[in-house]
Amino acid sequence: MLLMRRAILLLSALALASCAPPGRQSFAPNPAGPDTQTVAAADAFKNRIPLVSILPDTQDFQAPLKGAVNQALAIKPDAAFEVRAEAPGTGSPDADAKALAALAPEAKAVADAIVADGVPAARVTLGAKTGGLDSAILVYVK
Repeated sequence: MLLMRRAILLLSALALASCAPPGRQSFAPNPAGPDTQTVAAADAFKNRIPLVSILPDTQDFQAPLKGAVNQALAIKPDAAFEVRAEAPGTGSPDADAKALAALAPEAKAVADAIVADGVPAARVTLGAKTGGLDSAILVYVK
């Protein structure tokens, strides 16, 4: 009986000794790259992903916006915010200007909400540009 225990112990020690310790390659020898949606989003925003994206005519954006702003400030207490109205380009400067002008009041309301949440007005900027696929108010952290 004692001989059998020693044999089992010896065999298990030999089996473990022949194994290589786990390394990074053991878990993912060929790690997957980023998925196509992540790459497409980064390309669409030119590698600058907005903190918040608010569609036109959204009425209840204050609570999610406040949560996102507070999380950004927790990471970077001196963060500045850029609120940008963005509309798809039409090829006509007059039509583009009208589309951006229609978004301006909503962009101002978003900027005012950020200031109301305690961010100094000097750290909140407003802007507008054509681009993207849909009209939206985008909030970026600087």
